[in-house]
Amino acid sequence: MFIIALDIGGTNIRAAIADQNGKLLEVVKEKTLRHDKEIFITQVKGIITQLDLSKYDPIAISIGVPGRVRQNGFIDELPNIGITNIDLVSALQKTFKLPVSVRNDAEMAAFAEAALGAGKELKSTYFVTISTGIGGCLIVDRTIKNPSPEIGHTLVPYRGNFYELEKIASGDGVINLAALNEIYYANAQAFFKDVTYKVPYALKIFDEWLDLITDFFIFVNEAFTPDVIAVTGGVLKSKKLFWDKFIERVPNANIQIAHFSEDAGLVGAASYGFKVFASQ
Repeated sequence: MFIIALDIGGTNIRAAIADQNGKLLEVVKEKTLRHDKEIFITQVKGIITQLDLSKYDPIAISIGVPGRVRQNGFIDELPNIGITNIDLVSALQKTFKLPVSVRNDAEMAAFAEAALGAGKELKSTYFVTISTGIGGCLIVDRTIKNPSPEIGHTLVPYRGNFYELEKIASGDGVINLAALNEIYYANAQAFFKDVTYKVPYALKIFDEWLDLITDFFIFVNEAFTPDVIAVTGGVLKSKKLFWDKFIERVPNANIQIAHFSEDAGLVGAASYGFKVFASQ
C-alpha cells in the first residue's frame, strides 16, 4: 500500500511516494513558486505527476503546508508563499480522483517524529522547525494535541517594538534582524559565514538571534512540558556555530535534532495519511 506525500514549504516543494513504514520510494523537489495562487496549484499538480503513479497505485494524497488550514483541508493563508484562500483539496481530488488530506506542515513533521523518530518511545513530543519560517506542534500518544501553526507569528519584543518571532528569528528572519541594525545580507548563509569568521557586527546580531531562539524554547518547554523537543529546519545547516551554546541555555529541556531531518515533513504526511485513509 502506497501514498503520495507532499511537504510544501516557503522555499521548496517536495513530493514522494511512501509506504506504510515511512520509507520514501521516490522523491522529487522544486523551488516553490510564490505570490500567485493558480500558478501554485498548477505547480503542485505538476510535481505529483512527476511521480510514477501507475507503478504504485497510491491510495491517497497527504500534504503538509506552511500556514493556516481548516479541519476540512481548506487553506486560509500561506504567509511565506504569499497566497490566501486555497482550495487545494478540491483541485487535487478533481485532477487525480484520490482522497486528499491537508494539514499544517509542522503538524505533519511532528507526527513523523512522534510516531517514528525522536519521540518514538516517548509519550509527548514537541516538534519545532526553523527554516523560512518557524512552526511547532505538540503530539501526545500519537495524537495531535496542540496544533500551533501560528506559533511562529507570536509577537516578541525587540528594541522597544514587537515583531513576529519568525520575522526576526527564522532563517529568513535573521536577515531582517540584521537589517533592523542597518546591516544587510542577501541570505542567511552569508550571515552565518560572517559569524564563522567572527565578524564583530555579525557576532552582535548572532547573540541577539540566539537570545530570541533561547527564549522561544524556554517558553515551549514550560508551556507544554514535552518529553522531547525535536528540532529541524534550514538553520541547522549552521548548527556547529550555535547548537552547544543553545543547549546550555535551555538546560531543563530534552532537545534533540529531529531524526528525519528534511524528510520529517514527507514522512509525517505519509504516516498521517495512512492513519486517515488506510482503513477506508
